[in-house]
Amino acid sequence: MTKDMLDPNYYDMDLPSYDGDEPYIFISYSHADTPKVREILKRVDKEKFRFWYDDTMEIGEDFRRELQTRIEGCHAFLLFISPSSMQSKYCGMEIITAFKNNKRIFPVYLDDTTEIPGALKMILENLQHVKGTAIDKDPRYIDKLIASLPPETMRSLAIEGDVLVRCKDGSSTLSVPEGVRVVGKSAFKNCEKLERLDIGDSVETLMTEACRGCKRLANLVLPKNVRSVGESAFRDCTSLTSLVVENDEIELGERAFENCARLESVQLADGISEIYGGVFNSCKALTSIRLPENLTVLGESSFADCVSLGEIDIPAEVTKIDDLVFNGCLSLSRVDMKDKITKIGKYTFKDCKNLESIHLPRSVNSIGIGPFRGCTKLKEIEVDPKSRYFKSVENVLFNKNKSVLVAFAPRQPLSTYTIPDSVTSISAWAFCNCHNLEQIIIPDSVIEIGEGAFYQCEALRSLTIPESVDRIDDTAFRGCINLESVTIPDSVIDFGWGIFNGCDKIHVICSDHSAAAKYCDKKNIPHHEA
Repeated sequence: MTKDMLDPNYYDMDLPSYDGDEPYIFISYSHADTPKVREILKRVDKEKFRFWYDDTMEIGEDFRRELQTRIEGCHAFLLFISPSSMQSKYCGMEIITAFKNNKRIFPVYLDDTTEIPGALKMILENLQHVKGTAIDKDPRYIDKLIASLPPETMRSLAIEGDVLVRCKDGSSTLSVPEGVRVVGKSAFKNCEKLERLDIGDSVETLMTEACRGCKRLANLVLPKNVRSVGESAFRDCTSLTSLVVENDEIELGERAFENCARLESVQLADGISEIYGGVFNSCKALTSIRLPENLTVLGESSFADCVSLGEIDIPAEVTKIDDLVFNGCLSLSRVDMKDKITKIGKYTFKDCKNLESIHLPRSVNSIGIGPFRGCTKLKEIEVDPKSRYFKSVENVLFNKNKSVLVAFAPRQPLSTYTIPDSVTSISAWAFCNCHNLEQIIIPDSVIEIGEGAFYQCEALRSLTIPESVDRIDDTAFRGCINLESVTIPDSVIDFGWGIFNGCDKIHVICSDHSAAAKYCDKKNIPHHEA
């Protein structure tokens, strides 16, 4: 016995010993090895494993019934092998009890020279082990031990103060304990076994990616005490089918429920004033949703790629529908907008392929580019006659004085269309996907042709650019597969990228020394003079 061993603190493990019903590890060691064992168990404790150890000095002959019960109830048996433990009859009885109860034994050698007694050789000699003697020199050994221990013996929740910091995957049902105010960043991220989560009555905030990727989580209630849900908090919870949000003043972060692909039922508190960008992006099973009565803003891409969403009623208080809000809502066939909306962002209804009609209220004073790009069934564009900002003439959308042609309803049966001579600008994507148009006549009042202006006008055969135009923007005629002839005057000196991509039949009519001729030579496009 060394001098240190006479110090009472020598045998003090100073670590929590688990006493509960959840899976745990039984620690078998000689008290003479306490300092070495303590250092290794500190790391095991840091990794949130539950373990039980006996810090009672054995006196007398009896093997206590408590030790047998603890071994019978454990999920793993962590054995520290040393000369002292191999000479201890109590450690020997613990090993034999574990073996008889078919417990997985994880040996850690604290001394390379330890000899295993004959009675224990059959149990221990063929087991994979960790060299505890090398742990101080090479952290890979302790990492190997940690990786080998059964994950079900880990404490599910790590809590620091009032913050739930981390959850170890393994439980199907969890409740956030009372007193936790914040669920930390990525705390439950990728807990793929978690099917049910009770948020509890004390939680106020769920941080960024708090529950992202919980692929079995099926139902979720955010109670009134929850004030803030961080960005991507429940993103990729692909089994989530129902959501209830009870707090009127909650702030739902961007992409909070993105790619919850099975989400069918959403109940939002009526006091919510803004749905931020991408909140319900790619919720592919969502067929309908009742938006909050006090909603004022629909953020960018908030319902993008909700491919099953069939109709939407925009509440009366909404003033802004941001960019791409309903982009890719392939089933959307009806949109009801009220009279307080002032802004419709760019590509708001892009690729809403079942949308046949749209009515713009008189309050709208701003519309971004390509609002109906890819709406291949759109036949009717109506504008409230009292609007001071826009007007519709035969289902063609203009600004009020008809100087800007914003959008042409692509499903109209017209084969020829003459642009009014009041128009100076053809907006980006204005005629895209107009599959019936064979001829478009552009007046010399037009000075600007926007990006993708005639994109995929598949029936269009010929077009003449007026001398008032000096630039043709990107992809202006891309995908016009039957376009055979475009006349480009010398005034056009600036050409965007991909203007004639996919126009395999195209011949450009232009003067030989013009900028158009040089462009065609560079792109291997046939051209000739008139």
